[in-house]
Amino acid sequence: MPLDLTVCDAAIRQDPVLYLDLTEAVRRGIGHVVDACPTGALVAFDYNTQPDQDTGFTMFALDEETAQRLAAQLPPDPNLITVHEQLSLPILERQFGLERGHSCFQLGWLSSTPLPIPDFGLTVRPLSPDYLGQVCAHYQLGSPSYIEWLLAHGMLYGAFRENILTGFIGRHAEGSMGLLEVFPAYRRQGIAGLLQRWLTNLELSQGHTPYGQVFTDNAPSLALQRSLGFQASNGVLYWATKESSSP
Repeated sequence: MPLDLTVCDAAIRQDPVLYLDLTEAVRRGIGHVVDACPTGALVAFDYNTQPDQDTGFTMFALDEETAQRLAAQLPPDPNLITVHEQLSLPILERQFGLERGHSCFQLGWLSSTPLPIPDFGLTVRPLSPDYLGQVCAHYQLGSPSYIEWLLAHGMLYGAFRENILTGFIGRHAEGSMGLLEVFPAYRRQGIAGLLQRWLTNLELSQGHTPYGQVFTDNAPSLALQRSLGFQASNGVLYWATKESSSP
């Protein structure tokens, strides 16, 4: 019988927003539990054709013993692991050469009520692969192959004014919302908030709990999320990586 996260429910309930990437991956069926115990869990993302790595991982461990137990079940050469407690980082660095990447707050929309969409004369629709060049020109935190994969799978959405692209947002391969960019000429017009609202409502319509990760030093993005009613995690998560990667 497949493992689930029931055994660590008590730990997850201490900061449920912080662990949304684990719980949502399992609930949506895009991740499976590799191991779980009362003090931690390791979840693997089932990407299928995700381009940059065969499998991604997210883990939490409340003590070093649990962190060692979970790390022992990782493949020999992992590329990127989301870590929810800082104590796991030295273990992953020693065993795999992974370094601490960006630190993030996790934010979640915990209501089932959709957000109102302001009328700015914009339409939001999926972006086709034809927009690869424009997206890559404005979003520097993902490889072109990754952006191409998202476009091919209909996971990037653009805000258009009279058929002119003004900005975009997307869903990452593991299910988090992100990739939010508004082109310089269209900033301070409420477009970022509109895109965030639109994708939140799309996620709700698909039965998901909308969530995303924001760098701890990105004050404008944190302010936007909170102004819309997103709840921030109490704790901080980290990206353990061999390269500079980000949500």
